Amino acid sequence: MTKNYSVQNNSSQKIFPFFDMGNFVLREKLDQDVESFFNYYSDPEVNKHILCKIPQNIEEAKHELYYWRQIFYHGDGAYFAIADKISNKMIGSIGISGYNRYQKRIEISYDLAKEYWRLGITYQSLKKIIEYSFSNWDINRIEASVAVENIASKNLLLKVGFTLEGILREHRFHRGNFVDVYFFSFLKKDLL
Repeated sequence: MTKNYSVQNNSSQKIFPFFDMGNFVLREKLDQDVESFFNYYSDPEVNKHILCKIPQNIEEAKHELYYWRQIFYHGDGAYFAIADKISNKMIGSIGISGYNRYQKRIEISYDLAKEYWRLGITYQSLKKIIEYSFSNWDINRIEASVAVENIASKNLLLKVGFTLEGILREHRFHRGNFVDVYFFSFLKKDLL
């Protein structure tokens, strides 16, 4: 079931999508999500392979959450909170960003609190965001990259239907080191 709801945003009249996924929902990130986001995202097991700067305190987490929320209103993508349906507590994130209008491509990324791993939540969320992306964005290609040490994420992307295109050597700078990443794609024609 797909429905929309609006969170007051003075910069735009756009309505952020909302997806009811059964036991959890994909919704807009909200101000009250900052603490939940910081708590799970700062877990070393969760952020071990997250190839971006990890917030060191609540204030940095607030800025990070605000940044990802605003990409929708700037037309650069849509980054969702994964939230428990009953408590509405944020337990993860998934979304698309880096929209390239000319090349018709966008990048997908995700994270999830450790206690929710291996329950099919990220798998279901990826399927929904792939569907949403091709239905609502003028794209032909969704890209994903994961650290080569992140075998669970590699296997998940393959299970969802992404194609492993290769390894980009020392493509990302992470925790003081350059790391190799697996590079994946999902094309519009792969929906068949």
